[in-house]
Amino acid sequence: MDFLSYLIVFAIILLPLCSFITRVLKKRSLQLSITLLLLSAILVMFISLGMSGAKGTIFNVISINPFSIFFGIVFTAGFLLINIMASEFSDKYENFSLLASFALAGMYLVAASNSLITIFLGIEFTTLPSIFIILLSKRSIEAAAKLFIMAAIAIAVLSFAIVLSYGATNTFSLPQHSTSYFLLFAGILFIASLGFEASIFPFNVLMPDVYSGSPAFITGMLGGLNKKMGFAAFIQVMILIFISYHELFYVVAILSILTMFYGNLVAIMQKNVKRMLAYSSISQSGYILIGIAAFGSGGIAAALFQIFAHTFLFIGLLGIVAWMESKGRTTVDNYIGLNSENRLAAFSMSLFMLSLVGLPFTTGFVGKFLLFLSAVNGNLILLAILGIINSIISVYYYVRVIIAAYTKRYDTRPLRMSRQLSVILISCIAITIILGVYPSPLIAFAKSAGAYILAL
Repeated sequence: MDFLSYLIVFAIILLPLCSFITRVLKKRSLQLSITLLLLSAILVMFISLGMSGAKGTIFNVISINPFSIFFGIVFTAGFLLINIMASEFSDKYENFSLLASFALAGMYLVAASNSLITIFLGIEFTTLPSIFIILLSKRSIEAAAKLFIMAAIAIAVLSFAIVLSYGATNTFSLPQHSTSYFLLFAGILFIASLGFEASIFPFNVLMPDVYSGSPAFITGMLGGLNKKMGFAAFIQVMILIFISYHELFYVVAILSILTMFYGNLVAIMQKNVKRMLAYSSISQSGYILIGIAAFGSGGIAAALFQIFAHTFLFIGLLGIVAWMESKGRTTVDNYIGLNSENRLAAFSMSLFMLSLVGLPFTTGFVGKFLLFLSAVNGNLILLAILGIINSIISVYYYVRVIIAAYTKRYDTRPLRMSRQLSVILISCIAITIILGVYPSPLIAFAKSAGAYILAL
């Protein structure tokens, strides 16, 4: 195994350890600096592994491959931005950083899982710290309680699914090649349990309450990273265990339709911007499911591309929401005159929202184009048409916020934005535009990750 792979594992272990030490020393600035430095190093190492095409296993538990490297880059880059956001908007950053570093380790474990047991442990390792992160805000106790209830049910169902899978195949390892009615029933339970983690309707009933009841920077982590961990597990399980069960992929296609319509139609009725984005995030899960339902190399690559794109669009949007929330402005009407107050905030918000709709020359457009194309190639033309219809529906609630931002208000004053938030927005803008205009490297990377999973 490549020395760089062991170095990444060491750096990941070092991350919570350093957070704990600096937390005890009560050195906030030192903790932030060390966290950002370690995350930057991990990101560089993941990119280096991706460019070298490294493959292998560590202790027969962790698998280093194009798929795990892809998600490793997404998690690390996203967590870099979330840390910067938390340092700006959280008065308990020391606690957040410590808990979030454990959650990040769980995300890595899920993406690099070699068995169902490590997926189970990784999900638990991510979910429990996430609940305590929400509890850092006294006003978010209800949101934490709802997440705990849903997570408890989901992990119980997942445990039962793993037991059934083991009974049918006599192994916890991935991949598995076996067929039985027990395994088919386990597949339904896997979809239900991992559907909670990935915010798939109807398994996400309380997730909008969790998103809207948490501070915006925590919502950015939940929707930007935790949900993507759910999809990492969902893709691995569906492809590596149930690739021959075509009926389960028809179920995924139906869930895709329900998730898109539920998220978009309910988002139209929301006046609170953060809650609107929560339902919007649910609809985005439906789009990602289109690629998984197609389950070819093009479909999985399209799903991975959209996962990457949505991560940074959502984090960028929640950065603006956190900034507005800190000023007591939460509704669509509160965004009136935003362009007169801060042009960067108005422009970046408009760009991110239009990209989610499918604005050409942005990552959102490329992702949706690839998803709809994969559905057509997979003889799921109706699914592609319904996806396009949902994109048209989403125009209404996104444009409503954009119009409010560019509506003139005569009592406005310029509002300064911190350097930290400016870095987050400019980074997300750069990713959205550069990889939207020149998406070839990311498409190639997503194809190699998808091809690796399918080859297993």
